[in-house]
Amino acid sequence: MRVVAWRLLEEYPSLESIINAARSEGYDVHGLTHDVIIALTKEGGTPTPPSIGERLGIVR
Repeated sequence: MRVVAWRLLEEYPSLESIINAARSEGYDVHGLTHDVIIALTKEGGTPTPPSIGERLGIVR
């Protein structure tokens, strides 16, 4: 979804809020099956290790 390219993902507390934002920008979001939603939720909930910038204290 391109709508998140110029916004921080932290602005969206849920997948539903991302979809609603995309729809408000004119994007047509459809075809999300239960399995796809579960996979997106799992992927989004997986913590990522800190980047090198975060480890060095350069980036928060």
